[in-house]
Amino acid sequence: MAIQHYLTGAAAATLAALLAASPAQAQASAPAPAPTWQAEIASGAPAPAIWRAADEDSEVFLFGTFHFLKPGAAWRSPAMEDAFAKSDLVYFEVEADNPDAQSIAVNAVMLKGFNPDGALLTDMLDAADAQKLRAVTQGLGLPLAAVNPMRPWNAFLTLSVQFITSKGFEPGAGADAALLAEARTLGKDLAFFETMEEQLALFTELDPETEEKLLAVTLRDWDDQEESFDALFTAWRTGDVDVIDEEMNEAMRRDAPEVHQRIMVDRNIAWAQTLDAVLRNGAGTTFVAVGAGHLAGDDYSVPALLAEKGYEVSRYRAPANDNRTNENGSDGN
Repeated sequence: MAIQHYLTGAAAATLAALLAASPAQAQASAPAPAPTWQAEIASGAPAPAIWRAADEDSEVFLFGTFHFLKPGAAWRSPAMEDAFAKSDLVYFEVEADNPDAQSIAVNAVMLKGFNPDGALLTDMLDAADAQKLRAVTQGLGLPLAAVNPMRPWNAFLTLSVQFITSKGFEPGAGADAALLAEARTLGKDLAFFETMEEQLALFTELDPETEEKLLAVTLRDWDDQEESFDALFTAWRTGDVDVIDEEMNEAMRRDAPEVHQRIMVDRNIAWAQTLDAVLRNGAGTTFVAVGAGHLAGDDYSVPALLAEKGYEVSRYRAPANDNRTNENGSDGN
């Protein structure tokens, strides 16, 4: 089960920036390993999945992003470029480049990111999970003394972000960040599904049992993270939505159903309602850039929810070997 499933765009990006200056991160010295997906990157042009939802006079393009990428990584496809160019309005998860975003994240961590009364994670977790926490922090080059006082959600994000950045991936190089900067430069109209406070509350307001389970599941699956992350990245870059759905949605629903409901299902429903209003109330073209997991799967994905509302929904210019290109009776063009 890949760590990336649980990371929302703004929370990941702002907390990664915060962690880069934190005592825990400052002592990390593990070198970035050579990526096992390097051969896949060289083997063909990128084709991340994109959907088109439309009615008589308006259309919405739904592009699934990867929140962390290697600087200079190739990920832009002709389909994405075309859809983005023709769109006047662009939706993102959150305004992550807002100057206040960093201070909001810092405040969230300082006020809500540590256990009260000096409680330690190694005392909260069962013996096997506590021992795994010691091993994981050591392997990442993080001091246990810096992680141990954290609330489980904060420790989860700290370990997750450090794992991803140790592979050379950076939030500032993610597809969301690149598209937001480009949209501002081009003067496109911008809209955001959530505020920074709302995104961070996805973690800070988890009940104690659920956040402990989130950390425990992460620790128990830690040895599989390398392979799972590589598979997820390759699936995203090549537009393999079945693998994305399995790695993100199915695994999360199976191992942490409360988190899946909170981070994926509830938000997808809210976003589909917003886009329903956009399609019903105006004419024109809108581009949506949100995490890829929100768009994959037949159950409660944003494309599936829009199709249920009666819109024509199909993959847009999917690769020739994708047999679902015309699954909704459209040529996707």
